[in-house]
Amino acid sequence: MDLIKTLAAVAPPSTGTRAIGQPIVPWSAPGATPWQVPEPLSALVLPTRADRMRIAHLRDLADFKSEYLLDPGLAALEDNKDDAGVVMALMRGHEAIATIRFIPSGHGLTLTERFWSDLVSDPAILGRDSWEVGRLVMAPEHRRADLLTPLLRLSLMELMRREHVQHMHGSCVMRMTRLYRRFGFQIHALRSQAGLDCALVHASVEASMRAFHIDEPVTAPAPLETHHSEALLLQ
Repeated sequence: MDLIKTLAAVAPPSTGTRAIGQPIVPWSAPGATPWQVPEPLSALVLPTRADRMRIAHLRDLADFKSEYLLDPGLAALEDNKDDAGVVMALMRGHEAIATIRFIPSGHGLTLTERFWSDLVSDPAILGRDSWEVGRLVMAPEHRRADLLTPLLRLSLMELMRREHVQHMHGSCVMRMTRLYRRFGFQIHALRSQAGLDCALVHASVEASMRAFHIDEPVTAPAPLETHHSEALLLQ
């Protein structure tokens, strides 16, 4: 339910020896770790179930307990959510270090549609071109605060390149709402259930682009048909 798997640890920088032909890197002090150019970050969309199995070790880290407390029926819909949504592996070089999933409204698969619908005052939140933002789940050895914003920015830009996005929404416990605000989201509704104080948060794509300092529009053209065939939901 929360946007992010808790960043509990900061991974120490890696060390290594210089291979033949590798450029010499500066040292800050005797015995210190040499400065290294970080490997580039990228987003890889995983459209098939076979593709998604490659990051099963990351997805197993996600904690859906609070989400299932609010709506136990969601547990049986995970495969449908994958098929209707956009699942990404977020890469550092050739290594998958995180994953995130976006799910479109309109299929009855999002917590917003199933749990919050009676409190949604803006129809656009549940309308076409509105997407639920899932957790960013990071590998334990890569849970670093400085990677949070770049990975979320990268995943949002990749989603907008592929799909027409006008609104985004998500559910979180109250302590996470300040983090959502950093990325352009505002509280839309509040509810307490199963011992949890929860918030429905929402952002227009313009607000989120401003928060991430995305200056040029990258949103794909509006589709002529629905996001995916209804057959996907019957698999």
